[in-house]
Amino acid sequence: MARLARIALAMAGLAACSQNEAGKKVIAEQCIAEGETVEVCECFAKVSDQKLDKELFDIVVLGAQGEDSETEKMVEELAPAQKGKLAVAVREVINTCGAEGYLAGG
Repeated sequence: MARLARIALAMAGLAACSQNEAGKKVIAEQCIAEGETVEVCECFAKVSDQKLDKELFDIVVLGAQGEDSETEKMVEELAPAQKGKLAVAVREVINTCGAEGYLAGG
């Protein structure tokens, strides 16, 4: 689940005016590098920014930076409520942005 969350949320892109702009850029670049379309990547950025609190968003950015072991550790250390919130947000991002097929192959 942690890997799916990291992959799903790492596929985000650019959106206008946000405190998370630098993080969204990192996520978008990783998303595009993994072969997803710019449109999907931009959707992921926008929806991730909307759905995730700062703590969860920062974990996703760390994962997009390639810090897999640290990301997994941080996800495992989350309180059960935060883990649940992350799981729900991941499903919402995937469904909203239409990336079910891409993730199935990833």
